[in-house]
Amino acid sequence: MNGVPTLSELRAARSASLQDGNLPARARSTDLDAVLADLIGATMGDAGIGVAAVGGYGRGELWPHSDIDLLFVAAPRSRVTPATVRGLLYPLWDANWQVGHAVRTAKEAIDNAPRDLHAATALLTSRFIGGDRALYDELIDRRDRWVARDSRRLVGRIMAEVAERHARVDRAGWSLAPDLKEDIGGFRDLHSLTWIAAITSERTSDPRLDAASEYLGAVREALHAEVTHKTDVMRLDLQPRVAKRLGLRGSEGTDRLMSGVHSKARDVEHITRRALRSAASPATGGPRRSGTLSSLGHGVALDEGVLTFSEPPGPGTVMWLLAEHAASGKDVAPGAIGAAERAMSNVDPGAWPECLEPFLALLRGGHAPSALELLDHTGGLVALIPEWERIRGRAQHDLYHRYTVDGHSFIAVAEVGRVIRGDPAAEAAAEAAGDLDALFLAALLHDIGKGSGEDHSEVGSLSAGAACRRMGLPEDDVQEVSRLVLLHLLLPDTATRRDIEDGAVVSAVADRVGSLRTLKLLYLLAAADGRATGPEAWTDWKAALVASLYRKVLVALETGEIPVRVDVTVKAAEIEALEPSVTGRAEAILSTLPPSYLDSAPIENISDEVRMLSEPLGPGEIRTRIGQEELSGRVLLTVCVPDRPGTLARTAGVLALHRVSVLSAQAFSTTTGMALERFILEEHGSSWDDILEALGAVYSGRLALDAHLERKAADYRPALPIDPEVRILQDEASHSTVIEVRASDALGLLYATTAGLSDLDLDIHVAKIDTLGERVVDVFYVRTPWGTKIDDRQAAEVERSIRHRAARLFGPPTP
Repeated sequence: MNGVPTLSELRAARSASLQDGNLPARARSTDLDAVLADLIGATMGDAGIGVAAVGGYGRGELWPHSDIDLLFVAAPRSRVTPATVRGLLYPLWDANWQVGHAVRTAKEAIDNAPRDLHAATALLTSRFIGGDRALYDELIDRRDRWVARDSRRLVGRIMAEVAERHARVDRAGWSLAPDLKEDIGGFRDLHSLTWIAAITSERTSDPRLDAASEYLGAVREALHAEVTHKTDVMRLDLQPRVAKRLGLRGSEGTDRLMSGVHSKARDVEHITRRALRSAASPATGGPRRSGTLSSLGHGVALDEGVLTFSEPPGPGTVMWLLAEHAASGKDVAPGAIGAAERAMSNVDPGAWPECLEPFLALLRGGHAPSALELLDHTGGLVALIPEWERIRGRAQHDLYHRYTVDGHSFIAVAEVGRVIRGDPAAEAAAEAAGDLDALFLAALLHDIGKGSGEDHSEVGSLSAGAACRRMGLPEDDVQEVSRLVLLHLLLPDTATRRDIEDGAVVSAVADRVGSLRTLKLLYLLAAADGRATGPEAWTDWKAALVASLYRKVLVALETGEIPVRVDVTVKAAEIEALEPSVTGRAEAILSTLPPSYLDSAPIENISDEVRMLSEPLGPGEIRTRIGQEELSGRVLLTVCVPDRPGTLARTAGVLALHRVSVLSAQAFSTTTGMALERFILEEHGSSWDDILEALGAVYSGRLALDAHLERKAADYRPALPIDPEVRILQDEASHSTVIEVRASDALGLLYATTAGLSDLDLDIHVAKIDTLGERVVDVFYVRTPWGTKIDDRQAAEVERSIRHRAARLFGPPTP
């Protein structure tokens, strides 16, 4: 075979860099052509069959896990049997290629095409490989006549398939784990454009599409080299390996790779969307036009319901069109997008005087994310805000986030309005605050410091200030935006990691916030940021905690007095209205719980828990409740047990034993000797009956938890050692010592931490557990058995005990 690789060798991934683009895929296809041509000559002889490459192979591109799609074109009334093609197929199967094939006459193939869109589009990119050339030429002749006759219907079917796929997949340019083939902006969109071009003879010529295809093709080659089965999904765990294979090393290399993937996929999405509409128009006839053009002012017009320009646009006119799009959601004409790109091609921050007013109007629009995407696509966003370049297309490094850093920021802008409309407290805060331009700017810029390697709030505050000065905002507004960016995590971090019934905590937050207006804007920003992150990050309990902290700081700033605790009588009345079975007893039960409990969850959950606490527990008895967390849909497990050292560790250990991931948790002790534990959990494969049975066994001394867990941990030990960072915070609470544990997340870490505390006989008065994607921040308010704070000697032993427990489960940390 003249030195041509074997079929098995062809499947192997080839060493390549990003600069090689699709070259390995094209070379593989060319090599396969030569191998198959020899096989056809050796195995089929004069069988009267033409062999055509169709589909992806027909396009002349093959990746290691691609399918080989073949069409055997038979002569009419020929006696082609399965044995006829086995000589060609068996070697491919033996080399582990996935082969799609069909045996048809030219007439049968074309007759089938109207019924099978996949077969129809596969024919549009067919190539002759070997065998009877006349039979293949007949196929192409019939195909071309059918396409000319049925072009409108075929284009319509392709467009409908694109719309259906877009409705069920993610957007590759914004997803943290994009599918390079099927997602919007992936190869399937490029293929759709190729098919319509083959039908209409209108090829889209855009160097950005060619560059995107080459970049994504190189990434796909490297991805296929790292997996053993067919996949085009850039999973988070595969991204560092793909980056390394392409010569990009370290976490920064992974970020560079994914920024490129996101950027190229966005180009594909925007350009193909516009090109598909334009290319399809000649075949479908296009819409009937009335010739009306309605002026909207500022050089923007509405043409047949689509936004366009009424005059050659400058940067300010482009921004006004995008503001109108943000307000109305109306489509922008493809020609107007091209004009906007040209107008923004040389824009710089000097254009802000004409852009600022429409830019602020854009941010206030209900469709702001779409308008911001278009501004980003024109290049205007980075040109006007150079600091944006650092976060453009940047991946997030935790599983809570759904989108890239810039995509999340776009969504946060829109969530501001949704928060105001959906929360009476937020609506009142917005009304009292008045002008919200600083809030919308802070929502856009709150994460602009990410990727710097330093505290993103501090870096972001400086970057946001620089951007706002460049916009020409008054200095007071610049300072307000900077302060909002600096403090955007203050309310959620404090609410989830500190006892917000502690007056010292409320006072410290009030001092940092400084003013009522800033507090109101921070409350709106925290909710918008959380909702834009995802349902796992903004759960019911977190929303309730942030709202409770907001109310307390509001009182502190309005009156100068620090609220000590929620009115137990008022809360008891609310509970009794929902849960009549505890009428007359709710207030007494609530009085036994820590003050922080009263606003720790939605009232419906608290009512159920008060009912669980309303009767004494019998010997060995535990009470459990399993439900769903409303916002996130995650499992909510509540456990009521007799309080003693190690209680939280036992429950956490049982969950780890059954491989149930804890997303967040809270624990409270009553003065009557009961413990209440609340867990938000990932869905899992274990039976709840098995888990509840194990809980009963561990609390009755019938399960050797340590032994079982250590054996289980040996089978599921994380790839990297777990080295907890333990902080002892003596001044954070009046009557307890606050212990904060930060570490990479690992199944069983919560057990190791709480078991380390129970080994020292410490009482966990309140616990707040928060998993932030790949990191955990667990906070415990602890006291000695005699009710005091721990001393400095005990503090050193706490760190030693927790790290010892972690080492037993996960192995010693790296020296």
